[in-house]
Amino acid sequence: MPRELRPRKVRQSYTALFDGEEEDGFEPGPSQPHPHPHSNDADRDKDSAVDDDDSTGDFAPPVPGDVPMLSDENGSEHGVEDPTSLGDGGGGASAESSSDDNSPMPRGTKKKQMKKKGAGQGKGKDATRAKAKTKGKGKEKATPSVKSPGPATTTTRRSTVAPTARQNYALPNPNVHHRHRPVPLFRGPTAAAASTDAPVRVERLLRPPLLFAPNETAPTNAYASASPLTSRVGKAWGASVGAGPVWQIVEDLGWFREAEKQAGTPAQVYDECMRRPRVHADVRTPLGPWFRHARSFNVVFIRDGIAYMPTDGSAAAAPPISCDFGPFGDQTNVNLETLEALKMSQFLPESRAHVFNAGASVWGLDWCPIHPADRPHCSYKYYLAAAPFPSRAHSPEIGVKASRPLRACVQLWSLGPSSGVEDPGDDKGEMRCEVVLCIDSGPALELKWCPLPSHDPLSGSSPTSPRKLGLLAGVFEDGSLSVYVVPYPPDLASAQPSSTTDPIYGEPLLPEPILRIELEEAAFCTLDWGNSELIAAGLANGVIVVYNIGRALRSPSEPILPIGYFCVHQSAIRALTWVRVPDRHGNGPTVIASGGYDGLQCLTDIRELGGYVFNRTRDAINSITYSPFLSAVVTIDHENIIKSYSVSPSTLGRGHALMDPGGPVWSVSASDYHPQLAVGSADGTCCTTNGLRGTRRGGYVPFLVHRVYQLDYSRTAGRFRMLDRLKPREMAERPEGGGGAWHACVGVQRVAWHSGAGLAAAGLLASATGSGLCRVDFLEGRWFRDRVPYERVEAMRMEEDGMDVDEPEDNDDSS
Repeated sequence: MPRELRPRKVRQSYTALFDGEEEDGFEPGPSQPHPHPHSNDADRDKDSAVDDDDSTGDFAPPVPGDVPMLSDENGSEHGVEDPTSLGDGGGGASAESSSDDNSPMPRGTKKKQMKKKGAGQGKGKDATRAKAKTKGKGKEKATPSVKSPGPATTTTRRSTVAPTARQNYALPNPNVHHRHRPVPLFRGPTAAAASTDAPVRVERLLRPPLLFAPNETAPTNAYASASPLTSRVGKAWGASVGAGPVWQIVEDLGWFREAEKQAGTPAQVYDECMRRPRVHADVRTPLGPWFRHARSFNVVFIRDGIAYMPTDGSAAAAPPISCDFGPFGDQTNVNLETLEALKMSQFLPESRAHVFNAGASVWGLDWCPIHPADRPHCSYKYYLAAAPFPSRAHSPEIGVKASRPLRACVQLWSLGPSSGVEDPGDDKGEMRCEVVLCIDSGPALELKWCPLPSHDPLSGSSPTSPRKLGLLAGVFEDGSLSVYVVPYPPDLASAQPSSTTDPIYGEPLLPEPILRIELEEAAFCTLDWGNSELIAAGLANGVIVVYNIGRALRSPSEPILPIGYFCVHQSAIRALTWVRVPDRHGNGPTVIASGGYDGLQCLTDIRELGGYVFNRTRDAINSITYSPFLSAVVTIDHENIIKSYSVSPSTLGRGHALMDPGGPVWSVSASDYHPQLAVGSADGTCCTTNGLRGTRRGGYVPFLVHRVYQLDYSRTAGRFRMLDRLKPREMAERPEGGGGAWHACVGVQRVAWHSGAGLAAAGLLASATGSGLCRVDFLEGRWFRDRVPYERVEAMRMEEDGMDVDEPEDNDDSS
């Protein structure tokens, strides 16, 4: 008996995906919907004809029986992950997947469905759809579809997105109309507080903040102490539509290992003194002999200090900057000299901003933290370090070490109370350059103060040697990582004639850093403090190196070796930040987020041997930061879009688009006190936006991007123009990125929130431009329609037992 072969069954052929490419020029890509493998040419024709009349869009619920597939590799530009796609029906074109696309399907189920669909290709179940094509030896003839003369009916086009090697798993996705709400990574301000069952109490402001006077606080429940409270406060933050934070719910979410030593036993209230203790009390300022000499002879080293100031490219001093200030159409031209400052209230009565001229382009900019017990003794001054380039034409080469000595300076500016103002609420303050620190390491590529107060006690009589203001670390053009002990400016001013108003500067001020680290194989490009002793730095060869400098600061003669050396990137690392969260033992931090010129963005655990790539772009990454409110790393994605990438275990790597600046991004800054993000871009704009916005699409609270100011430059007139009172713009449904050409001197190259002077100073934002003009703003927020969510802050914070308040109609229905 001859052997019978089993009949060949119809099998699915994926070559049908590419049938129309040569004719239509259509290629599936990350920004285009992929055709379904089971659809034929007639289906595609009908889909294209129906799309114009489709009222539901791509956000329509999937038809039962559709095959769920994995989402795109980032998962953030489709479906729930695009928080900028507002509306319901009209916004369908900006999304390309649904919630079902993110759920993996068992392999057996997929085979059965594929087999069932393939076997039923030639039966013609639906009269409005064409029969699918099949190829191979057992090819069947496809019957042409017959279109009814009636109106076109809406069809749902299913998309197949193949999983990539970089993300071959599916993230949880509860609903297509929602994006994930940030989940706090730990309960309280300390690990000891998080391990107890008692409610965690922190501080909140009772009245609008005063910059130059004491502020009254009250105990309240911590944001992350309970899930209902986290949901309430998170929704309340979503109703914030101002350029700055709303003062009622500002809270310190920063974590430092040093606070664990202060919190050995559960405390009644974890105040700022406990969370941010004073550190490095045994480190002294190395200026004793010079200080005594200056007090005896009243020496002012102005002549020597000018040689370290920015120049015009030759030996002459930098010329003044001509800039127009004031409202549009009625601006006033001002020639601003180097080290000169002005109040914006002269031109805009409601403004609390200050502008000063550093002399040249500034890359290093950071605020100095002050202990709360010492703020009254320093007259509530806020100190800001700015490091200009040697000249306006200077252009650093990343990775190229300059030979020492290379003269440069670090300017120490102060924002203090104005003289003659009695009411602290009306005091807008004044800026003044206190000290110019003359160094020989070249200009700073980045500056970072020790994140905890490292100054000496400021109370008491005048000392015999200058007290220190803090520890200032930076990476410099000579390729080194250096740490300087900065003296307290009033102690230096006591050695000068009382009549002088010039800043104190000169070569003897900082002869050598207390710690200088150099590596033979590469130059340092960026750094960040993990705590008062842990520093991570990025090298020009793509390596992340970690140091514990505590013992080296106490014994400078002792050699220092890295505790970690990680090969993560393939080119220079220009952006790096610590994810400041404790591990389960209360130690840490242990995770570093980095971005390099190779376009990679990585998470590196120093307990492991390598890094994890969570995103890849075709742009150079200039800035990256960590926001504790978002529980995410905020950085740059393709087309200059600002995105947050979650570091929570449940949504690790999931991204959300937050802002679409008008040009390439120079700097991104997040605060420990609020979820507002600040962005500086090359088009001359300094923008802020609320990162903890509502999670539901089409909510009544808009997603606003506030332009704090914009700097323009006229090449013909040779002068600048600073624009204020700019209207906020709503985030586009689908960010497209910005492009253009701007003069290099208008770019906002550095932005920095103040995260070291308490809740009252949370709205202070410093920014620096390529022209040398720097600005300090005090930004305040407001509620949407001026309505406080949950009617009262006490109800929002769940401070009263048994309080039953209706949930507001927020842009979120689920988390």
